Amino acid sequence: MTQYFASCFTFFFALSWLFPYLQKTYGLTTVETGFMTAIPLAAGAAGNWLGGVGSDFAVRRTGSIASLRYVAMLGFALAAIGLVGSLNADTAIVAVLFLSLTVFGADMTLPPSWAFCIDVGGERAGTVTGQMNMVGAFGAFATGLAFPYLYSAFNSVTPFFLTAVALNLGAATLWAFVPRAKRAEPTDSTSPA
Repeated sequence: MTQYFASCFTFFFALSWLFPYLQKTYGLTTVETGFMTAIPLAAGAAGNWLGGVGSDFAVRRTGSIASLRYVAMLGFALAAIGLVGSLNADTAIVAVLFLSLTVFGADMTLPPSWAFCIDVGGERAGTVTGQMNMVGAFGAFATGLAFPYLYSAFNSVTPFFLTAVALNLGAATLWAFVPRAKRAEPTDSTSPA
């Protein structure tokens, strides 16, 4: 669940603060900024798709749901690399390309996250996925507050981006410790006692 906080924290920057960040930092027009902000979101859709394909491939190849960790860890690593690269970007297009890598990586973590919750939850998969989604919503909420407050306090986007990098690296580390889930088999409530 904690790793989903990092995923949503990272992704929701693209939905909330990416437009004003690009416009103010690179002096873009509204139309230019609109086109530029669409690119990371398209990359996110591709990352989500690839995360699903990669998850299916990993589980089929190994026979273990624990192999989802590799897809998620790669996604979080790509997100962290993209964030660091965007901090060093001199032009809007370079920043957008790195931020596209960030959103691609963050969205790549979604399919393994949901698949793992279903495996861990078994009969209570709805409860487990609901809890994970709630923690993710806290991450999205934190983004909405963290970006303007950190920018106001430091007059720089660097603290926010470094926070996101740390969250992504922490989430990748959490996935490294994911064992094969042991769940109880469903009970047959219709059999005689």
